[in-house]
Amino acid sequence: MRALQHYLAVALLVCVAGAVYLSLREVALPDPSRIGSAIRETEPLQEASDGRPFAIVIKGYTYAITPRATYDISGLVVSQHRGDAFFNLGHKVDPGNIKDVCVVWGDAVTSGAYRKVTFTSGEFTCSFSWSRNFTPPFNPEKASNNHLIPATAAIDRQIRAIHVGDQIRLTGFLVDYTVTKDGQEIFTRRTSLTRSDTGNGACEILYVTGLSVIAKGDHFQADAGRYAWYVGLAVFAALGVVWFVRPPLAE
Repeated sequence: MRALQHYLAVALLVCVAGAVYLSLREVALPDPSRIGSAIRETEPLQEASDGRPFAIVIKGYTYAITPRATYDISGLVVSQHRGDAFFNLGHKVDPGNIKDVCVVWGDAVTSGAYRKVTFTSGEFTCSFSWSRNFTPPFNPEKASNNHLIPATAAIDRQIRAIHVGDQIRLTGFLVDYTVTKDGQEIFTRRTSLTRSDTGNGACEILYVTGLSVIAKGDHFQADAGRYAWYVGLAVFAALGVVWFVRPPLAE
């Protein structure tokens, strides 16, 4: 029994170490030759919206949503951040914003510059950096961080299935929204309406009414990391069972 405990403990450490490594390891982005023309050659399409404000309730929080523009963007996903991540404090009171997705398009793709840049997503942010200068340089106006609010349960599932390296098209409305609970206003967020701004407030808030995957990236690393966590949980449960059913030590 002690030998089994030992092997399970080692297996648990291996699973956790593997899952952490795969989760933190940078995902290789596809070559520019594999990027579709919709991403290489088209710009986001934005038009003023005459849509009326509306309200929805998500997990007990009321969202007063004001459409500002219709929006249609195709891009390569270079980074993302889940709203339901355990350490996300801001997202706890914003359950409607289920994921932030950072995408690039246009000459940021055709130049190949995106493969020389490190992209990092945090809570409501996407940052990029590089260790040395290169030509042509990366154009930050061909990148955007999108806070995604799904219009339907089906789109919710599609958004959650997005991976880094996927080529996607998002359609819907750029919106401002105010969140209240029990009659108390918690916060207001306002969308960017231009791709040339930077810093706080530069992200697009997209109420997503349509999502299509133009081409999937290589999901092996993400899938392997997720399964490593699942196996680790199973091993942890098995270790607990063995601990409780082990025979008592002889006196």
